[in-house]
Amino acid sequence: MARFQQLAEGETPADPEKFILIEVIREPAIGYHYRVTGKGLGPDDQPLGGSTECTLDKARERARELAQAVNVPVIYLSSGIAAIGR
Repeated sequence: MARFQQLAEGETPADPEKFILIEVIREPAIGYHYRVTGKGLGPDDQPLGGSTECTLDKARERARELAQAVNVPVIYLSSGIAAIGR
């Protein structure tokens, strides 16, 4: 099972050619939502433009499914996710 790793501000994934990333997006009218994106996952495995989820738990679940399908050992969390908890 893939593990989650928090990225610091300005940090990039260890393998820039193949990764899964959960990003946070803040929309003033609806609050926070999360986008699962990636690179090097193959055209059939990566959602076009990333998939958007309304909660971090749902984004983590979607990222785990994707990581299992494409055999990616680490799912990265953007630095913006850590900033929400502050």
